[in-house]
Amino acid sequence: MKILSIKNIIAFAAIVTVTISACRKDDYFVDGGLSHQSPEEMKMSVYDFLKSRENHMFDSLVKVIDLTGTKDLVNQPNITFFAAPNQAVLRLQQNFVPDDRQTPRPLSDIGLDTLKNLLGRFIITDVQLTLEQAVLDKKKYYKAYNGDSLYIHGSDGGVKPGTTLQTSAYYITYEHRKIPGVDSVNYNGTFQTHNLVTANAIVHVLKYKSSFAAGLKQKYYR
Repeated sequence: MKILSIKNIIAFAAIVTVTISACRKDDYFVDGGLSHQSPEEMKMSVYDFLKSRENHMFDSLVKVIDLTGTKDLVNQPNITFFAAPNQAVLRLQQNFVPDDRQTPRPLSDIGLDTLKNLLGRFIITDVQLTLEQAVLDKKKYYKAYNGDSLYIHGSDGGVKPGTTLQTSAYYITYEHRKIPGVDSVNYNGTFQTHNLVTANAIVHVLKYKSSFAAGLKQKYYR
């Protein structure tokens, strides 16, 4: 019986190890964002952190920053920055074409004012907003850099009742509102990664299915 128990424990440990390994991909941070961050990354500015990713998941966002000359904007001290992966920026490029078979519009052909305005939607100045803060204060509005009101709703997720193992990622959602509490149209988005630490900001990463165009009323939207 003891031998069987030991075998069961070993087998269970192996399953847990495989499960955790499967969750910890290079572009996904499961425990609030810190598990895969090195001390060197935490000393980087937002721009350098985005550009340094070996999986290149923020190359399009870096290009937006370069095109709009907003490197100083994303590197300013004490901000919360919501980073869009390549797929989210691609959906913005696809919004400008009426047919899925057409090539998405190059970022360089999109108005710089439009790109800068969109980028401003994902920056909150004068605060480094963590997931924990968002969970505790569900009624507070923040002001995005472009002037929109940003409502953050947090959920602590991760560990489900009846288990001590983390089975899902932590997450928060946001809503862009022109007039908080009055505007009838809310633009929602969700994030896959939270509480990444850089030298000047707390960084949260949008989900792959999100769109960098979130918040703008598009005539054609996939």
